[in-house]
This record gives sequence, C-alpha cells and structure tokens, in this order.
Amino acid sequence: MSWQSHPQAPAADTEVCSLDSVPDGGCIEVGFGVDAQALRLIVLRSGGEAWAYVNLCPHFSLPLNSRPGEFLVTEDRHLMCAYHCALFRFHDGLCVDGPAKDRSLEAVPVTVVDGVVRIGVAG
Repeated sequence: MSWQSHPQAPAADTEVCSLDSVPDGGCIEVGFGVDAQALRLIVLRSGGEAWAYVNLCPHFSLPLNSRPGEFLVTEDRHLMCAYHCALFRFHDGLCVDGPAKDRSLEAVPVTVVDGVVRIGVAG
C-alpha cells in the first residue's frame, strides 16, 4: 500500500511541522491519525532542506525506531534501522548498507515554505 492510499494520508499542502522542530542533521516522527491506524512519517533535515518517508523499513516492515521519538542518525546523514542496522540516505531514502541494501524508504513529497514543512504534490 502506498502512503497516498493510507486512510490517514494528508492532502497536498497539509502542514507537517515547523522546520525548526526538526534538529539539523536529525529527524522527528510525525503522525497523522491515532493509535495503530496512524500514518507515521519521519521528517529529516539538513540545513534548510527536509525530506519525509513512511516510518517502515523495507526489509521487515518494522518502524525504523525501537522507542517512540528515538532514531539513530549517523554523523554523515544516514538514518539507521534500530532492528537490523540498515543505513538509509537522507536525500533519497536509499539503503546503502545492511539487509535492505539497494531498496528505498517510501518517500512522501514535502516542501519547505516560510519555515514550515508541508506535504508536496506527489509526482
């Protein structure tokens, strides 16, 4: 199922978070909906740029974090799956090392407008 077909998928231009709420070189999780039915996104930031992905590792369909709000991020801007140590690049979600190598996180298009991260138009 793609993120767009999820029952809680936000529409284009929906506010996701402020850019300042995402640590530079880090990430946060943002949920749309409640409980187990929520669509969970990871928002990553590098300077004034932001990217968003569905919080599911393509290796085992588990969240990338083992504890709420805690993500493993390397100094060279890779997001690590807490369960199997797969490393995903910030800018395109591609796994460059680990059991999901050459597979990608499911990207959710976002734009940054006036310091606010918003859902972009899916291409």
